[in-house]
Amino acid sequence: MPRIAQFRPPGKFLLPNLRKFTYNAGKMSIQEALPPFLIFLGPSIAELGLRDPVPGGVDGFLAHVAHSAPRVQNLRIEGDEISDADSAALETSLLRLEKLETLRSSSTRLTPATWNAIAQHPCLTYAAFEAQGWGYAAPSVGIQPGAFEKLERLAIRASFDFLCSLLETQHELSALTHVVLEGGPMGQGRSEFHRLCKLLVQKLPILSLVRLVCHSNAVRADKALELGDFRPFLRCKNLRYFHLSHPCGVSVTASEIGELLDAWPGIKMLSLEYAPYCVDSVGSIHSIKWTPPTLPLNVLDTIARKRPKIRQLSLVLDATAPIKNTSTSLEPQFECLDELKVSLSSVGHPADVASFLARRSKTPFALKFEMPSNISGNLRQRLQDDKKKWDQIQEHLQLLCDQKERLEEEFRLRLQVERTRHMQELREVMASTQ
Repeated sequence: MPRIAQFRPPGKFLLPNLRKFTYNAGKMSIQEALPPFLIFLGPSIAELGLRDPVPGGVDGFLAHVAHSAPRVQNLRIEGDEISDADSAALETSLLRLEKLETLRSSSTRLTPATWNAIAQHPCLTYAAFEAQGWGYAAPSVGIQPGAFEKLERLAIRASFDFLCSLLETQHELSALTHVVLEGGPMGQGRSEFHRLCKLLVQKLPILSLVRLVCHSNAVRADKALELGDFRPFLRCKNLRYFHLSHPCGVSVTASEIGELLDAWPGIKMLSLEYAPYCVDSVGSIHSIKWTPPTLPLNVLDTIARKRPKIRQLSLVLDATAPIKNTSTSLEPQFECLDELKVSLSSVGHPADVASFLARRSKTPFALKFEMPSNISGNLRQRLQDDKKKWDQIQEHLQLLCDQKERLEEEFRLRLQVERTRHMQELREVMASTQ
């Protein structure tokens, strides 16, 4: 690649109209990786991606961006190694990138200095820090209250204690509507998680999207989340999307589902499920802890009755009980359901469940069952058996939906023919009276 430089016109950029540029540094030394990077860097670039920089080398790249590509609006830094030097480089470069609107980084930490820089940034609306391992608990010393007038969306992977420290120092974050947080408690118990939920509700008054992915340091001794653990969110009347997952699942009753729906009149997506895996604070991956579900299949009637316009659902259901497949005109129906995810749900009679689901929606929807990859032994065999049954339900549901569409189309055509015939008869009657 360095040979490209000899074809570069003197005093001009190699690609003067380039808007999107992603550079794979391949963990080369900064001396090797920087020259090719600079060849393509120009003032027309609006989206910039940097992949696999050598640890400690981010500063070498970002130092040139503000000068050579001052119009960068979207910046993504991707890497599987985290460097304190790179975190410091981002802190110093952030305010120099005055046009920056979105930032995603998986190779730098969200330090107090970076947080303070985000608070002062004139254009940044989205920031995501996806560094591997949530056991990071930076000292909260140095975190300052900030205006955050532009920041609308925030995604962080860190310990609950650190996330609480960030929020406790702030006044209301009046523009922030979307939060995606992944982490876990540094200690035992649920106090840190409950504290985090309370702070999110207190500091983010117009919250509309919440995605919380919880992990655990002791999943074998842990238990499922319950409504009491995240009850503060019932005060968020603007919620449209709510996702909560835990390695032990989320255990709620049908009446508690009704309580959630009553609290969130505009909810469009509700997801209460198992985390796909469990990561402890040092980065080791563990299997989830599954227990037979207790939320009955007919909870869908409650949801369809209270929130018929909901678009996405992800619940762990017990569909083993016998179903009365007697159709009535009073059955509640979803009006625009796009997806029902039933991962790790139990099922008894596939044909009956398919018939039940087909009658609960006015439109076809996707039915999904996903298996975590790190489950083994007897549990894996049991869940695989359930997955086969849900696959059968999906196939049967598709046939029922197709049949329903054909019948509805035949009915529409029949009505049209009858309407045409009646109009013709009316014209003939009127003509005969003249």
